[in-house]
Amino acid sequence: MFEAQKRTTRFCSHKCASQNYKLRQRLKVKNEVEAETIKTSIPKVKAINLELLKHKEFLTIGEAAILFSCSTKTVYRMIKAKEIKASNLSQRLTRVRRIDIEQLIKDNGNKS
Repeated sequence: MFEAQKRTTRFCSHKCASQNYKLRQRLKVKNEVEAETIKTSIPKVKAINLELLKHKEFLTIGEAAILFSCSTKTVYRMIKAKEIKASNLSQRLTRVRRIDIEQLIKDNGNKS
């Protein structure tokens, strides 16, 4: 059993102190790597209120994807296949009318 001679003594020998130091360094690196992985791997998702989307006349591609429960790439594919009408306001500003989305959903619901 280890009994410290001073209040500042934490370990029984230099060997035990070295082992604990190495363990702390490994855990520090592990925590840094885990934190970096979490930062880069989790996409940032905005919380969108669906009630707000119901009142908007024009939706962004991301908002349309939320309504369809699909990815933005799928929405772009639907636009390219002319399933959805979209307007390009600029290279980065593509908007979709909410009425067109609702009509598409109704049409697909009637086919089933």
